[in-house]
Amino acid sequence: MLEWDQKLSVGVENIDLQHRYFIDLINRLSIELAGQDKDYQAKLIDELSGYTRQHFTAEENLMYKLGYPNLKEHCESHQNLLEKLHGQIGLYLLGMLEGDEIIGYLSTWLLQHILKEDRQLGQFIAEVKIK
Repeated sequence: MLEWDQKLSVGVENIDLQHRYFIDLINRLSIELAGQDKDYQAKLIDELSGYTRQHFTAEENLMYKLGYPNLKEHCESHQNLLEKLHGQIGLYLLGMLEGDEIIGYLSTWLLQHILKEDRQLGQFIAEVKIK
């Protein structure tokens, strides 16, 4: 289970709130993938997929508006996750991948992304606000 910790804060309230929800959604999915309700699992997977796209779009719009210099690389990171996640979900639904593999990948990716790329974005936003 992932836990929100202040060390995951990027210093931008809206992004931090979205990350907290992302973590909550991953945790809920992790619990449900251990169960038997495939219909509910599919609904949570749809929610996760949709929320991931929405969160990335919000972040990318903010980066674009502020003239973030690493926009292209950050967007590529987002796109890579979406492609990998989509592939893993497909394999899971076909019974070719265990749910904990999706959760493990997603959890690791999210933590690394927050601590590196999103933290850099937060620092940039703080600098822009100071100027």
